[in-house]
Formats: sequence, structure tokens, C-alpha cells
Amino acid sequence: MAKQKADQQLDKALKQLSYGFYIVATRKGGEDLSSRDEDWVTASTVSWAMQSSFEPPLITIAVQKDSDLNETIQRAQSFSLSVLGKSDEKLIQKFAEQHEVDYSNRSVNGISYQEGKTGAPLLDCGIATLECKLEDALTTPGDHLLFVGRIVNAISKDGQPITEADTRKHYEGTSPQS
Repeated sequence: MAKQKADQQLDKALKQLSYGFYIVATRKGGEDLSSRDEDWVTASTVSWAMQSSFEPPLITIAVQKDSDLNETIQRAQSFSLSVLGKSDEKLIQKFAEQHEVDYSNRSVNGISYQEGKTGAPLLDCGIATLECKLEDALTTPGDHLLFVGRIVNAISKDGQPITEADTRKHYEGTSPQS
């Protein structure tokens, strides 16, 4: 009974942290990937991201260990993070489930992208995009890896970021929920 109460308290406490919604995107040539033969662009919704240094400017993101995003970031050594705004709510689920890349038109799930300085796709969505060179990958005993990226380029637009408090989508606490 005491363990159950402690687990409930942990779940409640973790849900008090602030969580936003972001799309992480990366690209690597197929010759450098173990799981595919062709160039690969991958982009997925994440909610665990934060600034982790002033100088140099760094961000840290958490990515599921068993994801395409994990392998591609590690091989590409770069990624972009698009901060979703309140008007981008439909993209949260779309990038959590779908993965349709149109290489000839440079789009992922219907969202166009440009190649950044590092080769990472810079998606045309959200209220800000941070392009990062991978500085470190930290393995944890948990189900996510931590990637630390040095910001090499930033694009900012007007708008307010969307948070889990604004939606019915939740990726928090002691188990994933939607």
C-alpha cells in the first residue's frame, strides 16, 4: 500500500512539470545507416526538451531508444527542434503517428523543409526552429536517450507555444498516455 501511494505521488509530481510540444527532425544519407539503403529523413513529436546551457547555447531532448529518430540523430550528428505554437495542435498527433516523406518536394507529412547548415531538415512550421549539432548522447537506464545539441542556427516567429495543459494529449507522469 505504501509503494502504491508513493507511485501515485510520483505520478502527480511529474505531471506538475511543464511540457511543451516539439517536432525533432534529422536527415542522413542511406549509405551511413544500418537499417536502410536510401537517404532518410525522420521527424517526430517530442515533449521533453529544454535549454541546458547559456554559453555555449545548448538544448537537451529525450528520444525513445527504439525509434528511427534515435538512430538517425546519432548517425547524422545533427537535428532540428521546431517549437509548436497554439495553432499547430494538429501536427502533434500527425508527427507522433505518420511518417510520409516526399523527397522531390522536400516535405515531411505535408510540411515543407529546407536543408539547414548541418544538413538537418528545418521544417516550415511552429513558432521557432533551433538547428543543432550533436554534442553528446547520454544513455540512461530508462526507455529514452538524452541528446545534447549545440544551437548553430535559430529562426523565431510570433506566437505562443502550445503545452500539454492546452491539449488533451499527455506524455508525462509514470506511464505514457494520449
